[in-house]
Amino acid sequence: MFRKTLLLTFVIGTISISTLAQGNAKKNGADSQKGIEIMGVIAKWADAVRDRDMKVLDHLFAEDLIITTYEGTVRGKKEELEALTAFRDATLRSVVNEDVGIKLYTNIAVVTALTKMTFVMVGKENVVALRYTSVFAKLDGRWQMVALQTARAALIQATKSN
Repeated sequence: MFRKTLLLTFVIGTISISTLAQGNAKKNGADSQKGIEIMGVIAKWADAVRDRDMKVLDHLFAEDLIITTYEGTVRGKKEELEALTAFRDATLRSVVNEDVGIKLYTNIAVVTALTKMTFVMVGKENVVALRYTSVFAKLDGRWQMVALQTARAALIQATKSN
């Protein structure tokens, strides 16, 4: 059960970017056209995870996507999509992103954030925090995620019964 909770935390946390990130875009110098595009991709990514929209995620993830989890495992696009479909019994209540940063290069964008999430799983409310770095590349005329790495951050609240 604990492993399922941790995996769910990783899946939701690493992919969820709330509208707060959009508010931070100018603060992080991402107010250029590319920055606006990346903010749109990040918002689409978050919505697709929340809605478990595999079609959108399949489109956003590059075929050769590499994900390094906070547990130190490495997986690709196929495994990530499978992980996202595995946890239908969890409900995401809120996602708050802080310390969002975007660094833009010619056809590359590096996004960092601290994500704090509240979700309910098996009748228990869980609050977790993850820090991540994601890399997007403009491939085939669209921004696609090519790499993602996560790290656990200090837990912001103990698990409590619902």
